[in-house]
Amino acid sequence: MKIFLPLFVFILAVSLSACVSLSTYEEMQSQRDSLQHSVDSLKNAVASMQARIDNLTGENSTLKNQTAQKDKQIADLQNQTDTLKDRIRLLENDLHISSQNYEQSKSKNSAEIKKLLANLEVLQKDVAQRELKLKDYEVALAVRDSTLAAIQRDLIGREQRVGDLERRLAVRDSTLNALKAKLNDALLGFTNSGLSINIINGRVYVSLSNQLLFTTGKADIDKRGKEALLGLARVLNTQDDLAILVEGHTDNQAVFNLGAIKDNWDLSVVRATEVIRYLVNEGKVDPRKITASGRSEYFPIDPANTSEARAKNRRTEIILIPKLSELFEILGK
Repeated sequence: MKIFLPLFVFILAVSLSACVSLSTYEEMQSQRDSLQHSVDSLKNAVASMQARIDNLTGENSTLKNQTAQKDKQIADLQNQTDTLKDRIRLLENDLHISSQNYEQSKSKNSAEIKKLLANLEVLQKDVAQRELKLKDYEVALAVRDSTLAAIQRDLIGREQRVGDLERRLAVRDSTLNALKAKLNDALLGFTNSGLSINIINGRVYVSLSNQLLFTTGKADIDKRGKEALLGLARVLNTQDDLAILVEGHTDNQAVFNLGAIKDNWDLSVVRATEVIRYLVNEGKVDPRKITASGRSEYFPIDPANTSEARAKNRRTEIILIPKLSELFEILGK
């Protein structure tokens, strides 16, 4: 507002031009030139503001590329900035027209310039507020980028651990398949006598029917069963990283006249213990790797109440469990 104080003086002087001297007129002419200089300064200020607005438009475009979440807000800012540019162009046009009509309507131009200055001040404040908003967006984007980078690093680490786990599982599966093949070769002659070998959930199950191992209601191992256990022991003794679980299973018929054996729980445990004793004593299996377990009648293969089903359920399962400490360590991470 201080820039246009000479304008007001000049306007007042012109309005009294009919009664002023030549020196006064020259002074007024000088003031008019000063006012023209002020108008030119205003144009330069508007041009500077135009350049700043163009810079803000570029920054808005950059922000739109950086984040999809801020697209709508930045688009709104761009539209508003374009509106500001249009308003500024209108102001520039108004200033140009005001300059051309300056001599004819000095008092009116003075009022218009004051209004334009007020509008310009409002626009400058608006632009300053938008610059603050843009800075806030930049900070938010920087935080988001930092968070995304941390997440990506974590995902890369997880993918590496998953890859390591998959490789170790593949090695484990390959080892189990090789072990199954060895057992099939070693026990080939017993597959028709109630012996089966399967891989279930990362474990090798060697199932021996009681027909092969025991007489009904007894816990003494038959000759044929001993031969099968010795063949199994020869394979087990080549494996260093296995835990061995021997599970005894019975049918659902009650136990009678078996001395110290009171029920199917006792019978299943005693049979598992007899198998372990033979594997350790005769087969030379490391006793630290082997465990006995009795399941009684409660994990049948066939739940039907027939003689054939009961024959299937009377069995001893030797479960070969690979040591998974390395896998558990990866999973823990």
